[in-house]
Amino acid sequence: MAGAIATAAGALWAPPLSLWWGSWRWGAALGIGLGAAGIASRARVLIPAGLLVLAAVAMGAQIAQLSAVTGGEFEGDVQLVGDPRWRAGALVVPFSASIDGAEHRWEGWARGPAAWRLEDAVMGERWRLGVSAEPAEAGDRPFLWPRHLAGTAVIRTAHHLDGGSAPFRIANSLRWLVEASGESLSQRDAVLLAGFVYGDDRGQLPEVVHDFRATSLTHLLAVSGSNVAFVLLLFAPLLAGLRPRARLVAVAVLLVQFAVLTRGEPSVLRACVLATLAVGAHAVGRRASATRLLALAVIVLLLVDPLLVRSVGFQLSVAATAAIVIGARRVAPLLWGPAWLRLALAATLCAQAGVLPVQLAVFGSLPLVSIPANVLAGPVAGPAMVWGLIGGFTGGLAGDAVASVLHLPTKLMMGWVAGVARWGASLGWPQIEAAELAAAAAVVGCCAGLFAVAPHVFGNLAGALRSLAVVAAGVGVCAAAGTHRPAPPVGPHLAVQHAESAPAGLAATGSAVADPVVVVVDRPDPARALGQLAVAGIDRIDVLVARSASRAGREAVRALHARHDIGQVLAPAGLGGRVPHEVVTEPVVVAGLTVEPAAERLHVSAELASAEWRQAP
Repeated sequence: MAGAIATAAGALWAPPLSLWWGSWRWGAALGIGLGAAGIASRARVLIPAGLLVLAAVAMGAQIAQLSAVTGGEFEGDVQLVGDPRWRAGALVVPFSASIDGAEHRWEGWARGPAAWRLEDAVMGERWRLGVSAEPAEAGDRPFLWPRHLAGTAVIRTAHHLDGGSAPFRIANSLRWLVEASGESLSQRDAVLLAGFVYGDDRGQLPEVVHDFRATSLTHLLAVSGSNVAFVLLLFAPLLAGLRPRARLVAVAVLLVQFAVLTRGEPSVLRACVLATLAVGAHAVGRRASATRLLALAVIVLLLVDPLLVRSVGFQLSVAATAAIVIGARRVAPLLWGPAWLRLALAATLCAQAGVLPVQLAVFGSLPLVSIPANVLAGPVAGPAMVWGLIGGFTGGLAGDAVASVLHLPTKLMMGWVAGVARWGASLGWPQIEAAELAAAAAVVGCCAGLFAVAPHVFGNLAGALRSLAVVAAGVGVCAAAGTHRPAPPVGPHLAVQHAESAPAGLAATGSAVADPVVVVVDRPDPARALGQLAVAGIDRIDVLVARSASRAGREAVRALHARHDIGQVLAPAGLGGRVPHEVVTEPVVVAGLTVEPAAERLHVSAELASAEWRQAP
């Protein structure tokens, strides 16, 4: 484990360290020399030191390559390195091309005819693109570089060439089979099926995305170690008859193809390398603990791709796995209930504790409802993935009639997981934030101390006091997490106003509304908007003002209507959709806001709110 920590530290601190050696060759020689000396002698401390140096050199080389990118105009053959997805009114298409004399990955942005042609494209395909590329700006590097994206590119023209190499063709054919079988399911269940089987979260309804985020269940839709384990279990009868070394080769080929199928997500790479190391250790007759295998997997991945250390997905995957491996079997005996429930609850508690530092650092909070939600939904995720894989491939080959029958269990499992997420999101439980962590840690520390000393001090009362300590810790964490409530969001995309009296439209209907809530939206991320409103404790919307009639504006209104009771919707002409709304054709005053039509949008003149309301995104 010390080696894995040293490797991660070297990758994180690479820029200042790499400057000490001037050339990466000297750094690599130093790292290899330290590692070899540690292996040859009994000075084991030299091995982590060598790994730290090697990781720093590897990261320094990666950063140097990305920093040297210049961009420019380009028209030629490229390979897609990710599936296109819509974002902010444009189609984002990751691709790999040699634009400035070296092969780099770019984040392409397509609009208009180019976007229409690329909308159904998939990873691995070869296209001829005409682009204008620019290197990543300093503010975008933390988001682009961990994905090996050197910069952004505007895609002007696009022409399809072919489906790419054999592994991508096979993976995409398998995905299309699952998608074809999912036509017998509802839109929600079909998209969830794709998420459970191969981690594709495109096309999810914003309200479902919000439910999964609010309950910290999004990891179920991102393929992880459990999915790799179930794939190996599915093919176990075929692998069992092979000799150890042949089994190692077969497992490696199977996991490489599975990694291509799931688009090489960081959590999948970690799980695939760990599984390959475990099978390899068995093939050579060596026993290795789960902790050592995890450490070796981290070392291998970070030496090959040091940028993974900056990937949030990789950080969450490693933190959760390490916490489960180290703590689950130690925590399980301290809980109540049958063995399977204690182990499931212990794994959930350890995983949540492991990801807590990353969650707080990146997202700022962790929902407490994630613990019961993961206990309820987690056991269904594995069977859903295995059955979705079997039913998806078989149903895709056999047709809709067979698929509709095979996916009856799929509907039940998807409905259960989605129902747990919806239930957890509707509870309104608090989230623990960084500002509340100290109070929660103090409560847990006091209760842990009582738990430890109870058998030595209180004798026969130890059991009851230990139970009381566990309950007190849970209650204390919940109380600490509820001490802070964020202010209502105010910004150019989403803003909330509490009116002093009922707006005119509601007053005319005779509805008695205390403290009416007015929400103004302008093409927000619908799932994020739902999350902001939920965190701020807003469970109803008396007046919703939609400033834009675009597709993004219409989707935001639909998502908010799906999760909130809305008294009145004001929108510009052309909004469309199934949500009842009133078209604003002349100025209207709502809760101190003057709403008036302006071309294809609504202009909001805020008399009581900040100037940010009037800013265009």
